[in-house]
Amino acid sequence: MNNRLAAVSLAVLVSSALCASAQESHSISSAFHNDRLKALVLKDMPITGDSFVRVVSGLWISESKDPAKALVFPQQVKITCTHSDKSCKEWSVTLGPVQGMVSVTDVDETEYDVDTWDAHGLIASFGGGEGFSRCQRHVLTMDFDSGAVSVSDIPTHKKGCEAFTETDSYRLVRGNYYVDTSPGNDMDRAKK
Repeated sequence: MNNRLAAVSLAVLVSSALCASAQESHSISSAFHNDRLKALVLKDMPITGDSFVRVVSGLWISESKDPAKALVFPQQVKITCTHSDKSCKEWSVTLGPVQGMVSVTDVDETEYDVDTWDAHGLIASFGGGEGFSRCQRHVLTMDFDSGAVSVSDIPTHKKGCEAFTETDSYRLVRGNYYVDTSPGNDMDRAKK
């Protein structure tokens, strides 16, 4: 997805600046970490709605066990699919947790064209043509019965797209991020 690519690009720029200016040696994982940012994860459930509209929200998590494939910045998303428009719109909020604060680094909208929609699920996609997302085709799948939602970023192998060689897949985990301000949380213990 274009917002994941933008987040990764931003992360590379910010992490380079942080590492270059830091007095001490810090890993990227510690630079983009704040103990106050927590995730409330819920169990999967069917995607409710009807033959006209389906709505689901949650957190994108990499399908890969490889830590290098994890999203650098956490994303909270809401996806609304409308059958009459034959589209799915994903609104995402990208959070920038760093030591001492959590900021909103980006708010983005991505639109997918619905390729198929039946009583059990849908497949929607965008990219792969010309323009910003010509190097990847992004495919969103929803299983209404199980509640499973995933997106795959598939390389197009076009000339000039050599940096995109692998398919990256993400699943939507139900839940949301929150900032824990309660006394005695991990950040408070570290200061004592």
